Amino acid sequence: MRLRKVSILLIGAIIISFSSVLAQTIQERFEGEGKLSYKVYFNGVSVGKIEWEYLGQEFVEENKVDVIYVDSDTKILKLLNLESKERVFLDSKTHLPLKVERDIVFFGKKELIVETYNQEEGYVKISKGSSKGKEKFLYQDKPIHNILALLYFFPKDISLKKNVWMDFNLPTQKIKIKLVEERILVTGNEKKNTYFLIGIGANRFSLWLDKESRLPRRLEFILPAGKITIVRKIEN
Repeated sequence: MRLRKVSILLIGAIIISFSSVLAQTIQERFEGEGKLSYKVYFNGVSVGKIEWEYLGQEFVEENKVDVIYVDSDTKILKLLNLESKERVFLDSKTHLPLKVERDIVFFGKKELIVETYNQEEGYVKISKGSSKGKEKFLYQDKPIHNILALLYFFPKDISLKKNVWMDFNLPTQKIKIKLVEERILVTGNEKKNTYFLIGIGANRFSLWLDKESRLPRRLEFILPAGKITIVRKIEN
């Protein structure tokens, strides 16, 4: 059960944004490709994928938002069998999450989850299915981030200072992230200059950000059962 909760948080639900404005728009962060693809590994074995796709802009309760589609499919032995299709709605001005719609299939069981972020009041409403009786509210300090948005679309105008911790609020916890060093990351035949960051929360994680785009080239999450590694797919 713990692995399920952690994996859904990290893989099926993974985009955090900060309260400050990004140097680029969400659309520009896709580098003109329209889609960002990642491979998922568990203890070195390929177990799935995560794909991000930009869908454009629309309005959520009179707020202009950027809409991102996330398609993930991960199978980790008998521990996890998760398919997740999500639509993430980010405020076009602040890039903070306003809503996340998740269509999840967990070991064959379908579940629809909607997260509504009230950034002004400081809470997240979580609804499952169509029953109002299944709603619950999570209160947190402001602003409230979504873990995936933060890690996958790290703001380019945030000043990274070596060995200085930065604090962020998630719906159910607080995390800390800091820059450790600049590091060359080798993936296949590619060598990329990256910022290497580490994070502490309910679980430890590491993040390699491309120095130019600040898009993640590699992510690692340390769980009690092993290590989940997410690597940017090399496009031919």
